Amino acid sequence: MEKNSLFYMANLYPEIGRMFSYYDSGKKEAGDNAKKRALNIVDTILTFRDIKPAGREEWSVIKNFILGFDELDSFEKTILEKYSEPFSYKFMNQYTLS
Repeated sequence: MEKNSLFYMANLYPEIGRMFSYYDSGKKEAGDNAKKRALNIVDTILTFRDIKPAGREEWSVIKNFILGFDELDSFEKTILEKYSEPFSYKFMNQYTLS
């Protein structure tokens, strides 16, 4: 399986979910590790040439949301939590059709 930008976008969704879950349950170290993995995924996404300038700006905003997770209000957390969800569904749809 080719690990293209969509692959990494899809994998960000569960990683952010893990980050939320760990922080919400008071598991700071595990939350910090999930945060690092999420940031690495975003950095990898930004290396792909198929990401257009406007997309790069969006992913940079998402990266900033992850970096400043502790300072986010509930609305911003919802944005972060839901942002990569459609990519996960798209990837799974393509994966099951191939």
